This record gives sequence, structure tokens and C-alpha cells, in this order.
Amino acid sequence: MDQKILHTIETFLQELFRIAGETALLRVTEGEEGLLIDLQGAQVFVGQNQRALHSLAHLVEIYVKRTLGTDVSVQLDADGYRERRKAELRALALQLAEEALREHKKIVLDPMEPYERKAVHEALSTLPRVRTYSEGQGEERRVVIEPI
Repeated sequence: MDQKILHTIETFLQELFRIAGETALLRVTEGEEGLLIDLQGAQVFVGQNQRALHSLAHLVEIYVKRTLGTDVSVQLDADGYRERRKAELRALALQLAEEALREHKKIVLDPMEPYERKAVHEALSTLPRVRTYSEGQGEERRVVIEPI
């Protein structure tokens, strides 16, 4: 993890939170999709305010690009919500796969973030009698669970 990028991101977010009257502990990890920053204790993001987190991540990416001239992919999380959401989606995916098999019909899920779709695909990837695929574009992209 590049320390200069990390410092730039931390400084930007801490100043933003200071101005907003918020406090947050930043826990940064590097994953396959770029940097994942878990904002621990930021009350403004409590709950499922994923659109705000996505927008803030985009601002961080723009700031790093303009400040350092470096492209970086950033995903923001609030108090570990993403991991809890992935676990919920894995359980839901298994239930829906059973339903698809039982009723011999395909099931179309609501639009999801990319990491959410990936969790569903991964959860069902080892089941031989169902297949999953994504359809739609942009924010309307959704997972389809279909019996084979």
C-alpha cells in the first residue's frame, strides 16, 4: 500500500469529517478491488446509506488523482456493513436458489452494488442445478438465479 496515497486519503477524509462535525476511525485494507476504507464510528453513515458512501469514494478518487496524479480505486464502508451485507446475501441467495429449483422458475433480484452481486454469484457457484448471471446496465444491474 503506497503510504503517500494512504496519507492523502486519510488527510482528506479526516478534514472532511472535522468540517462536518463527525469523527471516524479509518481502517484501510487493500483488496482485489482496490482500497477498502472502513469508516468506524461515523454516525452520518449508520444504516444503509450506500449511495452516499459510493459518492464519497468517488470524491476521494478524484482528490487523489488531482493531488497526486495517481489513479486509485476506493470503496468505503461504515462499521463493517459490507461484510454483514455479504453474509446476508449469501444466506438469501441459498434460499432463493432453493425456491428457484422448487418452483422451476428464474428469480430476478433487485439492483445491487457490484460487491453484492459478486457475493450472490460466489454463494451459488458450487450448486450444480442453478446458474446465475447479471443483466441490466449501471445502477439497474441485477442478478438472475435460474434453475438448469
